[in-house]
Amino acid sequence: MQKPFKTILPNGLTVLLQENHQAPVISLNLWVKVGSASETDDEAGLCHVMEHMLFKGTLKRRVGEIAREVEAAGGDINAYTSFDETVYYINMASRFYAKGLDILADAALHSQFDATELAREKEVVVEEISRSEDNPSRLVGEHLFREAFTTHTYGRPIAGSRETVRSFPREKILDFFHRWYVAPNMLLVIVGDFQRQKILGEIEKLFSPLSSQKPPVVVIPPEPEQKIFRCHLAPMKIEGNYLDIGFHIPGILHEEVPVLDTLSHILGGGESSRLEQVVKEKKQLVSSIYASAYTPKDPCLFLVGALFPNGKLYKASEAIAQEMEQIKKETVSLQELERAKANIKSSLIYERETVEGIARKIGFFEGITGDFHFEELYYQRIETVTPEAIREAARKYFRLENMTSALCFPEKQKITQNRLQSAFQDGFNKKTGLPSSKRQITLEKLKNGASLIFRENRTVPVVSLRTASLGGLRLENRTNNGINHLLSLVWSKGTATRSSQEISEQAEALSGGFSAYGSRNTLGLKATFLASHMAEGIQLFTELLLHPSFPEEEIKKEKTNVLTEIKSQEDSLPSVAFKEFLAQLYPKHPYGLPGLGTRKTVPSLSHPMLVNHYRKTLTARNLVIAVSGDFQTEELKARLAEKLESLPAGNLGFRLPLQPTPPKNLQERTSRRDKKQAHIVLGFLGTRINSPDRYSLEVLNSILAGQGGRLFLELRDKKGLAYAISSQSQEGIEPGFFSVYMGTDPKNVEVAIDGIRQELEKISTDFVSVEELGRSQNYIAGNYELDLQKNSSVAALLATDRIYGLPLEEFSEYPKKIREVTRQDVLEVARKYLKLDQAVLSIVRP
Repeated sequence: MQKPFKTILPNGLTVLLQENHQAPVISLNLWVKVGSASETDDEAGLCHVMEHMLFKGTLKRRVGEIAREVEAAGGDINAYTSFDETVYYINMASRFYAKGLDILADAALHSQFDATELAREKEVVVEEISRSEDNPSRLVGEHLFREAFTTHTYGRPIAGSRETVRSFPREKILDFFHRWYVAPNMLLVIVGDFQRQKILGEIEKLFSPLSSQKPPVVVIPPEPEQKIFRCHLAPMKIEGNYLDIGFHIPGILHEEVPVLDTLSHILGGGESSRLEQVVKEKKQLVSSIYASAYTPKDPCLFLVGALFPNGKLYKASEAIAQEMEQIKKETVSLQELERAKANIKSSLIYERETVEGIARKIGFFEGITGDFHFEELYYQRIETVTPEAIREAARKYFRLENMTSALCFPEKQKITQNRLQSAFQDGFNKKTGLPSSKRQITLEKLKNGASLIFRENRTVPVVSLRTASLGGLRLENRTNNGINHLLSLVWSKGTATRSSQEISEQAEALSGGFSAYGSRNTLGLKATFLASHMAEGIQLFTELLLHPSFPEEEIKKEKTNVLTEIKSQEDSLPSVAFKEFLAQLYPKHPYGLPGLGTRKTVPSLSHPMLVNHYRKTLTARNLVIAVSGDFQTEELKARLAEKLESLPAGNLGFRLPLQPTPPKNLQERTSRRDKKQAHIVLGFLGTRINSPDRYSLEVLNSILAGQGGRLFLELRDKKGLAYAISSQSQEGIEPGFFSVYMGTDPKNVEVAIDGIRQELEKISTDFVSVEELGRSQNYIAGNYELDLQKNSSVAALLATDRIYGLPLEEFSEYPKKIREVTRQDVLEVARKYLKLDQAVLSIVRP
């Protein structure tokens, strides 16, 4: 891979180019060096509105045409706003790069900011703000930053407020655009399959007209030193408790940032981290917990976040503070330190798997630090971090007076700031002890019936493995509902010779991840690690596969966590709407059961039940292992064959479910929640994984979904009915489902449902256009190619295709089959599956 090439055009535009020919894809990123932190009080949220509007039509492209053109070229287009920058990006097949360049330049130079579109999009942003207020995990973060930053503009929500967003006239948008969207304040980053000299000439031609005027100089007042504990308490109609705490730390350029990043990994950056092992696993006070150092341009926060059941707030808060105090008083072990460094360095390798990841990384360093080479200095500093430096940083920043906390909690609880502060204080004061492109694919079938699939890829030194066995939710019943999910949680928590902590430590020592998964149709293990640790990685992987112990204590812990998660799901209204949709569509089939299980079934799941389920699922004839990455096939085949020879052949030991049938008439269910948004799911019984209709339904879905799709353009852009709208086609071994989801204002529910029905009737009545068909086919095929940059994605596809009985050629033939879909095919599947008199409608509203 070539090193990045940097040049500055005469008008001041910085251009970063990095050729990467591992796959025929490209990522084009336009960074504008202005974010919410540079806004004035009456501009709060303006950057975010700009992000929504830039692709909403130019002099030569009408509303919706930009998204359609990108999707027609097999690409994705999107944007995001942060404190310090606004970024617009396109990922696509490299053969269409000229189109992507032209679109970015056209948007940066000629966006029209149509007044009608602006009025509609402002309401969309307001709905997004309302949506955030219904989401406690997002809302608690906003509360934390607002409380922690009393002077600096990092304390304002990036999206602004309803009042400021609705106040923006078109003239203000244009003024902001002309002031900030100028060449000296912009950075163009392109990574992928292109020739530098050729693309550079096209860049100069397209982007030279950008204004060369200097951007405004903004002086953001620095945040004063915090000298007292701060707290924000937010009672809500929710089930879970969401806690965020933060400590003020320096910005990205400070020499202590590598130390703080390493500290965050040791404290809460992985399964073997201290917060995970002590507060979650040992003390069972939280269901999830993490730590991270958030270091944008200006000084920001060291963050710790946790989710926990009712009644454990004060004990959990004390335990978190106690672990932070532990690091202040005792130097971390060299083993912990090296594990943390290895994980930080391995992230560099994993980010290089995709051109998008590379582009984001070098764009961040160039845009925020002014020098993409800063990454090299950062990793040099990581190497020099010592146990003493970790302890000194903890002492310097982990102080109660430098601490801010925010809590979203159920209204029925009585929480006080003084009691919460005392819990943290007790933790800090407590005495602590020591911590506890197409490549050849090879298929091999073993004597006992197990299938091994190998796909060598020497691009990066990474190996990914994935097993797949028929199982999952499809083979559950109303008595053992949730067993596959619970099994996936405890499968990697112990073997005959290793404890959960030992497994976590070994995985991090291999700079990798080992876990299980359960889906609607399958159950299996997945692993990714650096190729340099092949022997150890295979040993741990096969040990987990063949000799799991399912420790009783781990089952007990995870059952508690699952029950908390089930309660928390009730806070997610889209999840509630989908859950009730599936229950109505599949009244007698396991696809209608909740994936997590229920409050009744989960407590009844026992160690013998899990062991029996595992043994009935994991037989050689019901096992596929797919491997993609940097390895020698013959050598790896021999290793795996030796380990797997003792696995009994067997057959799948379950009674198969009955075939689901479509409802005889419209089924409708409405649920009430005390929230601000309404959520709608309208859907139908779909098709099977091995059905030829699958490809036509996926194309139909793409025509409806996406930013360039009919639903988005008609119901969101033109009618302003929703912030979120999407459709999906989900196949199954038995018939899956096709659904449309919309989040909308409660007053628009009936109009929104009528709008969805009208769009489904249109696509079931008339041929789609040639342009729509081609755009959707290119979009699906292009995203498929983008996804195959990752070895983990390749291994997952190869394993699941095989276990579903699809031919090995499916991996490479899939894009061809998508492109063979005709307009007649789309019309036929629309008429076959989108029958409104056999639909299921699920509504969740205030």
